[in-house]
Amino acid sequence: MQLSRRRFLESAGLVFAVPRLASAQEATDGFQLLRAEVKSIFLLENQAFSTTTWQFSGESATTVLRGRQGEEIKVHIVNLLDREIWFHWFGVRGPSELMTLNIQPGAENAVDCVFTPPDAGTFWFGPLTDASRLRDMGLYGMLVVEEKELTTTFFDVPMIIDDWKIDADGMILGDFGNLEAAVGGGRLGNWFTVNSLYKPRMKLPADRPCRLRLLNTANAREMNIQFKGADPLIVALDGQPISPRHVGRQVLALAAGQRADLVLDTGSENVSMALDLFEDIVEVCYLDREGSAADSVLAYNFALPPNPVTGAINSKNARAIPIVIAGGAKGGLKSARFNNEVLDTRALLERGVAWAINETAGPGSAPIAQFAKDETVIFEIENRTYFEQPLHIHGHVWQLVEADGMPQENQPWMDTVVVPARKTLKLAFVADNPGLWVLQSLVAERVDSGLIASFSVATA
Repeated sequence: MQLSRRRFLESAGLVFAVPRLASAQEATDGFQLLRAEVKSIFLLENQAFSTTTWQFSGESATTVLRGRQGEEIKVHIVNLLDREIWFHWFGVRGPSELMTLNIQPGAENAVDCVFTPPDAGTFWFGPLTDASRLRDMGLYGMLVVEEKELTTTFFDVPMIIDDWKIDADGMILGDFGNLEAAVGGGRLGNWFTVNSLYKPRMKLPADRPCRLRLLNTANAREMNIQFKGADPLIVALDGQPISPRHVGRQVLALAAGQRADLVLDTGSENVSMALDLFEDIVEVCYLDREGSAADSVLAYNFALPPNPVTGAINSKNARAIPIVIAGGAKGGLKSARFNNEVLDTRALLERGVAWAINETAGPGSAPIAQFAKDETVIFEIENRTYFEQPLHIHGHVWQLVEADGMPQENQPWMDTVVVPARKTLKLAFVADNPGLWVLQSLVAERVDSGLIASFSVATA
């Protein structure tokens, strides 16, 4: 199933002009270049075998774009693949018409995207549609937005974690969009990398605090991360600052698409990072400190400055919107509306559809809701399936206010939440970003097979 932003716009009954942005052959005038192309990289420990991937251009196998909070980010995007890309900035609260872009193949169809991010933090970009194929082929990258003002200077360390489904010769296995994976746990890889490298050794200065920016780009796998040799401080989740806390002995769990910013203080200890796969512990990266350690320069009460997110939520005045997730193996999906037609389970599966939100699979005949600008909203998300559901909201951040009937207080702002199987969560947010937006699964195979819906926010 292929998603069309135009279908979203038409189904919403709204008149939006999707801009044809300026195009050029090369990036100029401060533009950062993103070029989607075929690349051959070495993922295996055995360097005799290379892997053909689809990646965005950059100085290394994994691309990192950088900007500063409150300043223009200018990106020139070229698609040199043989298919269109529905490109999305995940977690960025920018203007609706620029956060999802259709990039047609060919240098002549290049698109210039210019926006000013309101938030500092760690974000990412990648495909919104055909995600099973494009994400697993490596088509993604990290967006780092530095704080406008930050008293502590960090050594910055992007760390993009992925699992690749490859054979012994390094070839990516091509069963993308597999229906069995779609109704189950999604496409799980068998080979783990950090920054597209197998067990890399990264050199970190011993006399400076280091900021580790972790991003999970796997199609489906939750990364349960452990550290040995140090106890990093978690300072942000999904790009939004939190009250700092140490990782401790617990794993740091990042669902697909989630991010975490961690801080290592000055010190001489070497650090290893591992994944807890339940049946095994796999080391995936080594952080080696170089030079002489200095005294700690991190204040005991250090915290990142807050982003300009609307303050405390007044739940009493909020508008409640029921959101029901159904589908997957034994997931209770008996029928759903697809392409404006109500189909039973068998007919849906024949079309590659396995999931639905509010009994609608994919872009429906209308958004699940339309909100006035600055309206306070609570999504009451009921997960009727037997799978945890990492659910992502576009253009906004939300706050957990209730978990299975139990009120939650002082929860961080995030753009992704993991809804436990057979449970209900209530997520509150202020609809302060006008436009047409999406609520979606971050498991690639599920969003491709229907677990996506739209909502709109009025301009005034």
